[in-house]
Amino acid sequence: MVKKNLNKRLTDLEKSRQEDYGSFNRNMKKIAAAWSILLDPYLKQDIPAHVVPLLYAQAKLVRATHKFKEDTYDDALAYIVQSHDMHKEKDEELKMNINDIFKSVLEEESDEFRTN
Repeated sequence: MVKKNLNKRLTDLEKSRQEDYGSFNRNMKKIAAAWSILLDPYLKQDIPAHVVPLLYAQAKLVRATHKFKEDTYDDALAYIVQSHDMHKEKDEELKMNINDIFKSVLEEESDEFRTN
């Protein structure tokens, strides 16, 4: 069954990759920067780091059309989960930054109102 021990397999895969290659997030950011440089003439904006694991997952899915290998599916799933987490974290940071900007503007307006 595909779902059998899926969480454990993905956790084990993430740990082994972390030991072999270092921080996943940091590596995705480096790869995004490098790809953005290489693809600069073709891009309208830089590649966000969370898109890199989606591209890797896509490559794994292409491989899966050739020959069955469970590790290929595990890798694809792991990349998608990591992308999800990175994207969600980035979205939450953006929302916090926007909230900070609004608070700052409101405080400035409030201070200005008090002085007038």
